[in-house]
Amino acid sequence: MKKRVLTLLLAGIMAVSTTGVSSFAAETETETATEAASKADEDYGEVVIEDGDRTITFTEMPKGILCLYSGEVLMKLGLKDYIVATNENNKGRKSPLEGVADDFEGIPELEKSQENAVASGADLIIGEISAFKDTNWGTFESLEDKGINCYALNGTVVADETMDSIYQDIENMGKIFKVEDKAEALIEDTKAQISEIQDAVKDVKEEDKVKAFVMDSLSGNEIYTTSAGLESNLIELAGGINTTKGMSDSRWFTTSVETLVTANPDVIIFNDYGVEGQVQENMDFITNNAALADVPAVKNQNYVVVPLAYVMHDLSAVVACQDFAEAFYPDCFTE
Repeated sequence: MKKRVLTLLLAGIMAVSTTGVSSFAAETETETATEAASKADEDYGEVVIEDGDRTITFTEMPKGILCLYSGEVLMKLGLKDYIVATNENNKGRKSPLEGVADDFEGIPELEKSQENAVASGADLIIGEISAFKDTNWGTFESLEDKGINCYALNGTVVADETMDSIYQDIENMGKIFKVEDKAEALIEDTKAQISEIQDAVKDVKEEDKVKAFVMDSLSGNEIYTTSAGLESNLIELAGGINTTKGMSDSRWFTTSVETLVTANPDVIIFNDYGVEGQVQENMDFITNNAALADVPAVKNQNYVVVPLAYVMHDLSAVVACQDFAEAFYPDCFTE
């Protein structure tokens, strides 16, 4: 009985003082949060990132990111809460990675304009170098004048994009947001996945390597394909040969059906832009073209479809590499 009386007395005391305690706690929490934020900026120091021919200097942690690309990296590094907006209809932004795609739900999607970039409240924009033009989101200079730092993805500012470009982006994000340990672990995990794919196909002889041709898009009788860059690198990491590698000074170039005949690929890779019917139309063009009837890939209808997002500057490139390897050498992946 005495214990019950004591309990009731304590409850009464707590009830009488709830308002005062809550008020004090709220003030204390507010002061602590403010002090912590201030201390974080004081402790941040200076982070210098080399970005192509530009040098970006950060003297405080970015508070909000307009994420045009590299969203998977940001999510995997635990930086979701920093993303204030993303690009509407950005094919490379929407993640195909399991466990990451849902993280984009609820993040506002903006139409492309400098006004929207400024209005988003972002103080850092991450995107391809082509995003930073007057006709897109604004120039580096105009955005920086408004207090917005601009990070152009490594793969778009180097001579040739490979998986190393993605590793560099991860490393840079780790430095900017002070999560270097997470970045290092993510790089090592991604490299391990690529190594596992390479190990699976390592015994394929050079003369037996699959020759691949990338059908990115079609305009009339002109084919848009790749000469270098990430997709070409993924084909090679998967043990294949990009039959149009080095055919142009540009990473992507327009060519003719005759080039496809000369390339004589074993496999044709179709990039899926997410436009209904587009891949099927491209396949029909290839399959029904009499000039291509004797091309092995066409004769055997050995076609691979890859979502464009899988080959665009982010971690889902590993998924594309795996898909390519399994399509090229299915016997290497049988249990």
